[in-house]
Amino acid sequence: MTQRPPPEDLSSDPSASNGALSELLARPPEQRVREYKYRCAQSLVFGLPVIFLQYFGHALGGPEAARWVAILQALLAGWVMYVGAAGMLFEGLLRRDRQTAGDLAASAIALAAYVASLVSVLAIFATGRPWHRPLLFHVSVLVTAVWTGLQWWRLRRVTRAA
Repeated sequence: MTQRPPPEDLSSDPSASNGALSELLARPPEQRVREYKYRCAQSLVFGLPVIFLQYFGHALGGPEAARWVAILQALLAGWVMYVGAAGMLFEGLLRRDRQTAGDLAASAIALAAYVASLVSVLAIFATGRPWHRPLLFHVSVLVTAVWTGLQWWRLRRVTRAA
């Protein structure tokens, strides 16, 4: 049996991890435009069904409709939070500057609405019904989609003018 070398430990060289993180946070504006574009597109593609389910989902089925609407909204909005809001929250917490303050605020609001609704939906598995109403999955999706769309539009104009 051959011995494998131990994995490289980046914690022993803090400059290596700080350099990579600094490089990640100092992306060019064109890449930021592309990120907001993808975040906005994902928010719309997976968020529009969440909004539809919020207003029309209960008319789709019988007595089980509320349960399945809530579960589907949690899954779809969860993807939007993962793709759209999580990256903005992470970067906003790391940078803490004026440029990412809006990202931090928008993602914190969206994630707070999502987590509050997710806790309510998890009660479905114990009690058969959500813990509280209204569920705010549509709010979290709308905040993420609108914010990323505005940032995409704003940064696209800035990069084209430069």
